[in-house]
Amino acid sequence: MQSTRHHGFCLIELLLAASLGLLILAATIQALLAEQRLGRELGGLLRQRQQLQRANALIAADLRRALTLAVDPMAPHHQRPCSLAGRQPVLHIDEPNGVSTTYSVGPAPSAIWRGWVLMRCGQAFGRDGRINPGSTAQNRVVLDGLDAQPHRWSGCALPEAIVISGSGGLPLAACMEHSIGLVQWQLRLRLGLRQLQGGGSALING
Repeated sequence: MQSTRHHGFCLIELLLAASLGLLILAATIQALLAEQRLGRELGGLLRQRQQLQRANALIAADLRRALTLAVDPMAPHHQRPCSLAGRQPVLHIDEPNGVSTTYSVGPAPSAIWRGWVLMRCGQAFGRDGRINPGSTAQNRVVLDGLDAQPHRWSGCALPEAIVISGSGGLPLAACMEHSIGLVQWQLRLRLGLRQLQGGGSALING
């Protein structure tokens, strides 16, 4: 009578199988984590792009109401109702009603913001989304995550424009063609290793 022998796995085979399973599991976990990181980065990039678009729309609206825009926003005769706290003014906008709006860039006023910020000092908006003419000036963060060390701006496309004093090396750079009152600007942001930029143009009192 012939006996049937059942062969099991030896210890080495079990160890090899377990090692292979662990390698597959580790690779799967790494792929999932990488996908999550990519999703967070893309989500953050999308939110930053939306905030950038809103900031550009706000700047354009303020410029269209403007009477004049200062070529040298650092000049001492410009009155600012808000403290700059070390930030540099770039767009100092005088409006026909005698009030001013100033956009400045520099270190954030508190740790809740990421890096450099764009701040707007100007009259507040009402619930209808329009300027409240009776309001006092408020200093508010419009955008954070600005690139604190951008490459010098050379993208002004206006043929006879003057670059706003000192803004070429800032994350908010602007130029103006006096003859027609056209202003062009660019905002530059940084999200990790990614750079994001956008801007616009507007006609003063246009």
